Amino acid sequence: MKRAQHAHNLAAYKAEFPSRESQTNLLSLLLLFVGEHLDCVAQAAKVAGWSHAAVVPSTKGRQGVHPLRTILGGRLGLPWAELSANPDVSSEVREFRADWFRVSGADLGGARVLLLDDTWTTGSRIQSVSYALKLAGADRVAAVVLGRHVNPDWEGWKPIIQEVKEKPFRSDWCAVHP
Repeated sequence: MKRAQHAHNLAAYKAEFPSRESQTNLLSLLLLFVGEHLDCVAQAAKVAGWSHAAVVPSTKGRQGVHPLRTILGGRLGLPWAELSANPDVSSEVREFRADWFRVSGADLGGARVLLLDDTWTTGSRIQSVSYALKLAGADRVAAVVLGRHVNPDWEGWKPIIQEVKEKPFRSDWCAVHP
């Protein structure tokens, strides 16, 4: 939720002057998830393992390597699929766009891509990136997202927020397999 520590980390790790503490917190969370649950994601995606990793590109004109990819570095041991956002598509778009992202570089024929994103809002970016990866030849794409911002005042979220409050976070609980 807004103003909570995780929400702060999701914003601060990629700020103009990034918070090293937020970067470390997110990296730790992601590496913990990868160590304990990446096989679960592969099983759900019906793959034996991953051939590539990718990060959903910034749609707000950020130049250079995405901050999530920067903090991960080579820790996944996978080659990175190179992606870019179409600057002609507004960052305010909240629906699937077939022309929103492009894959550059190597052919991804038969690739099994682990797609990473920091924040889930509508799913339109992940769907649009997945489409671009499939057009480039990827056989499978599965997404792992670090967080989701919720509006605690929206009536639809209230029962979910209440359930989350009643169950503390446990890293050994799998998001894929209940």
